[in-house]
Amino acid sequence: MAVQTARQAVQLVRKLGRRKTRDAERRFLIEGITFVEEALRSECALDCLIYTAKMLQRHKGQALLERVREQGVPVFLVDERLYQDLSDTETPQGVLAVAPQPVWRQTDLLQRPGSLLLALDGLQDPGNLGSILRTGDGAGVDGVWLGQGTVDLYNSKVLRATMGSVFRLPAFDGVDLPLLLPELKAGGMRIVAAVPCSGQSYFQADLRHRRLLLLIGNEAHGISRSLLDLADQTVSIPLRPEVESLNAAVAAALLIYEVQRQRLQGGGYG
Repeated sequence: MAVQTARQAVQLVRKLGRRKTRDAERRFLIEGITFVEEALRSECALDCLIYTAKMLQRHKGQALLERVREQGVPVFLVDERLYQDLSDTETPQGVLAVAPQPVWRQTDLLQRPGSLLLALDGLQDPGNLGSILRTGDGAGVDGVWLGQGTVDLYNSKVLRATMGSVFRLPAFDGVDLPLLLPELKAGGMRIVAAVPCSGQSYFQADLRHRRLLLLIGNEAHGISRSLLDLADQTVSIPLRPEVESLNAAVAAALLIYEVQRQRLQGGGYG
């Protein structure tokens, strides 16, 4: 995407604040020195970068600007007042970039002999989604499917919570899970659904299956009945009677690491 002037860059940033434009252009906004560094580390070809004098007050900011310029990325200096209007953070660092959305192939994930995947059914909280992606990236999850009704993957709050994991962990949004999950089951994928209660205790369940998908539901309503009926197994995290459920991101983290723990302790897959 050719961006030649500061005016064009500012107009593009404003437009990408809307999900409709992000979906149409397959572009999104990243903000902050560390986030832009993560993009460059992941060999993401930035479309343009906007910065202010504030960024240059930090050595890391100066080094970042030099590196971006070396890569031929169009860069534009804007005043603080304009940047404040464009920024979506409470304490902006003075740097914002436009990046293409990562492109992943689902077939690459499905052809792996062993895998750990996640499917999210209507997850609504941006912080939860971002934290789940970051945990999945750190724990070695192979991919994540975001069912219809799940918060936008490129929501600014989601992106901040991922801490750059959006560039490393394959994630597919707007997925028709009722259509996808039967296909996965037919291909040998075991589907384990997380439920608040009535499921087998997660640390007593055998989660070592060589191809396993963890299904996490909506924060308030859990997993939809149609998807729950497709699960091969349901698991729960034991809680005191006074506690109804855990935060979705915390629950997902416990389950992900229990799968990996069992795989390591058991010498592989069950």
